Amino acid sequence: MNKKGFAALNNSLNPTQGSQLPNINGLITSVRVVDIILDNQHPQFDDYGEWNGIGTIMCEDITINQFEKKDLTIATPLLPYLKNFPLVNEIVLLFSLPSRNMSTGGKKQEFYYLNPINLWNHPHHNAYPSSIKSNELPNQQQKSYQNIEAGSVRRITDESTEIDLNSPVAEPGTNGGTFVEELNIHPLLPFTGDNIYEGRFGNSIRLGSTIKTKNILYQNNWSEFGKNGNPITILRNGQSPDSSDEGWLPVIENINKDLSSIYLTSNQKIPLVSDFRSYPSITGIQPETLGTYKNPQIILNSGRLVFNTNLDSILINSHVHVGISAVEDIGLFSRKGNINIRGNNVKLGGVNATESLILGDTFMMQFGALLDALNFLAEAIIEEPNLAVSAPMADNLKLIIEGFKGQLGIMLSKTVQTT
Repeated sequence: MNKKGFAALNNSLNPTQGSQLPNINGLITSVRVVDIILDNQHPQFDDYGEWNGIGTIMCEDITINQFEKKDLTIATPLLPYLKNFPLVNEIVLLFSLPSRNMSTGGKKQEFYYLNPINLWNHPHHNAYPSSIKSNELPNQQQKSYQNIEAGSVRRITDESTEIDLNSPVAEPGTNGGTFVEELNIHPLLPFTGDNIYEGRFGNSIRLGSTIKTKNILYQNNWSEFGKNGNPITILRNGQSPDSSDEGWLPVIENINKDLSSIYLTSNQKIPLVSDFRSYPSITGIQPETLGTYKNPQIILNSGRLVFNTNLDSILINSHVHVGISAVEDIGLFSRKGNINIRGNNVKLGGVNATESLILGDTFMMQFGALLDALNFLAEAIIEEPNLAVSAPMADNLKLIIEGFKGQLGIMLSKTVQTT
């Protein structure tokens, strides 16, 4: 059968896939990952360049049969800007390309590998175990390996990890940690034209658009409004905790259920659920509610949001309103500086507040002068012989005035000022 494109290139350059790997001479082949170096805890960390050897894999020809074993081949990552390291038992593309030592009389060629092949079309893992190793495993694991070798999609039904996905020689939990196969990691459902980047753990980036689809089972929740082709970018970290254990079924992002989300929209309505349907601190025309807004916006949604700087400022500017609402307290605190609130009208206690504040320092100065005058009057009444009946009352007034004057110094706030 005639092959075209990449298949034809690979076939013509590598016609005997069962041959020894060192003879592929700059060509392309596929290999199974047997081991990988991810940190200094791997026993062969020093042998392969220490930290310069991170990502180095030991691999074997996938055409090897159960009656023969060949020496392992060593390969390093092909792309310097992308770290998409494989798991043990995943299949990668192998290239024989120029070595870093090619100008020093040393080895002219080295092996480089590209990211794992998408055998099972699933972001979690795409392991394909060796038939040699499967014969040495317990019956339950042998069954799992044999099913995979027969082409069955991975659909485990218990909590056990039946395929070796970590280094067979490093201590468990070292060499980058331990990868545990999960039952409920779902791939994202694509829509026409999407570019999707998926991690192994339910984290993803979708570069998509408004897509109106007639699929009753799989409807996205951002295409109710707008035109087909309106762009949208969705960053998701962690799928819904109530995702099913049928991890081979695709899912669609849900801003109200996914653990953390960032949505960059153009003309979509995003049905975000909030504790607030209105903005009680804003007068006049209310901002449009979260679930009905159709213009470009950025939405951040998670269990908690933290905005922190370690050098400069946090600045919030708005063309119209800024609304801050909370079910419980809203706290403003400055350790060294001021808390400044300015506006045409500053209303405290409610948006309909009408009572005016007084200028405390000016009032206290005038009030103190009034008390001095009253005190002078009380002393005159006490000493006036013709007003003997009023003298006791004037004496009592004098005591009250002196008490007021003694309190004037502590009646002014030390932290709040107004203009």
